[in-house]
Amino acid sequence: MRTLLEVFGYLIMVGGTSVGLTSGSVTLIAFSIFGGPVLLGLSHLIGIAENVQARMLDLPPTLATVRSVIKGAPEYVVESPDLDIYPSADTKYEWIDLNGDVYMRSRAFRKYIENVENRFAFTLPGRETVVLHNAGTYSNGEALFSLDGYSYVMLSAIGLAAVREHGRIVLQKLQAFEDADES
Repeated sequence: MRTLLEVFGYLIMVGGTSVGLTSGSVTLIAFSIFGGPVLLGLSHLIGIAENVQARMLDLPPTLATVRSVIKGAPEYVVESPDLDIYPSADTKYEWIDLNGDVYMRSRAFRKYIENVENRFAFTLPGRETVVLHNAGTYSNGEALFSLDGYSYVMLSAIGLAAVREHGRIVLQKLQAFEDADES
């Protein structure tokens, strides 16, 4: 529905104005200049209403929402005192926050991953191996999912916490995982 409104909004705005200019119809130009933006505005309002409804009903985000969150996520250089980030220390990765959980492209941990079918085994230094199933698509609290050819891992699921400091992401071991390793 939104896409249809946007298409017709642009068609009316551009096409109607063009036809109005060539035919000399001031009325058609006025309706086109007014009608097109009205349809575009309605499309935007529908998008806002859909987001509000999804949040109020605690619905999982749509694929388009997850894609836009990832696309708009800020990028930072990633550092870790315990890990070697792939491919180098100055590589930037997105800070992806989905429903309060921080995700990062699994590529950052390439040196520590073994991929078998839809399972990723993360063997971080000084830790037991954590095996996660790739869910394919995102749903709330999913530990590992794929989108547009990239895999994303929830950092807390592999025993890491991320902190933004001075324009960088610093990865640290989660205390709960450290306690489990010691016992």
